[in-house]
Amino acid sequence: MSLTQSKTRAFGSPSRYIQGRYEINSLKEYTDAYGDKVFIIVDTFFYKDYCKKFEEMYKGNAKVYEYKGEITAERIDEIADTVKDFSPNVVVGMGGGKTMDTAKAVADKYKAATIIIPTTASTDAPAIGLSVLYNDKGEHIGARHYVKNPDLVLLDTDIIAKAPIRFFVAGMGDGLATYIEARANFTSCSPNYVGKGFRPTVAVKALAEACHQTILEKGISAMLATKEGLCTIDVEDVIEANTLLSGLGVQNSSCAGAHSVAEGITILPECAKLLHGEVVAFGVLVQLIIEGRPAEEIEEMYSFFDAVGLPSTFAMLGIPNASDADIMKVAEESLKSYWDTEPFPVDAQMIYDAIKMADILGKQYK
Repeated sequence: MSLTQSKTRAFGSPSRYIQGRYEINSLKEYTDAYGDKVFIIVDTFFYKDYCKKFEEMYKGNAKVYEYKGEITAERIDEIADTVKDFSPNVVVGMGGGKTMDTAKAVADKYKAATIIIPTTASTDAPAIGLSVLYNDKGEHIGARHYVKNPDLVLLDTDIIAKAPIRFFVAGMGDGLATYIEARANFTSCSPNYVGKGFRPTVAVKALAEACHQTILEKGISAMLATKEGLCTIDVEDVIEANTLLSGLGVQNSSCAGAHSVAEGITILPECAKLLHGEVVAFGVLVQLIIEGRPAEEIEEMYSFFDAVGLPSTFAMLGIPNASDADIMKVAEESLKSYWDTEPFPVDAQMIYDAIKMADILGKQYK
């Protein structure tokens, strides 16, 4: 158990959060509030469509960079060096998690304002004050924490609603871990991810609960709408849950079993192409089982997973023939992560049993 010794409570969040249709068209208006030397890092999948748009918007006074590849410490330095003479006072990151995290890191180097524009609602990364780092092989090696969260998180819901449905569903999987893990952290009194780690606030418990209920109550409707490229109120609400509520929830509480299982699963080569939220979702099931949660709660989760297509079996994870040795490897690897924030001691055998049981129940509920 990871017990905080601090009697001080703390809460971290972005300075501004703006969400709505066609908000990308107002980007210059928003960046003008922070500075006049704007460096925009755009994911390679969006670069062709938006490079010209941004150059026209800023009349050639902004630097636009196409992001591709892995996020490593060396890559961050390399990208930052491309604008050394420009010395930006605003850094914008538009794209997926790696693009956004790169923008945060480059902004930190220049002590610049950070504006994050997610193009999917697949993770809670936009609102959090950290970057996840990898090595050249794509293996997770740690995180870089910052003294502040992004200055602005800007979501154009027209872009997000038209993204592939898989990303939206994965975001719900990641979001469903928020309350499950926050509850464990509250019980164990574990430190949060604000600064050196403080006690969580009452506010974060309410936010985590709101995230959970929004996804469970509106997620199926929202998923059906986004399949058709529609942006209904339910879609808007779930986007907020996946992004803002989940981001605030994880930073101001902490991770626990669900993210631990996710980090363990990704050591299997067959799982390398899974989205973050997909492996976290399976971890949610494992955490509920290892905590011995009531059958109704577990059944509700399996039912929701089945309705939206989140993975609940080894087959859905792409490992239908996973051996016992593979599962034990995952269990042992997951112990290196966040299991110590659970309110009781956890060992590899307990995790192994819970992973196997999650698969068994997943087949039962199909």
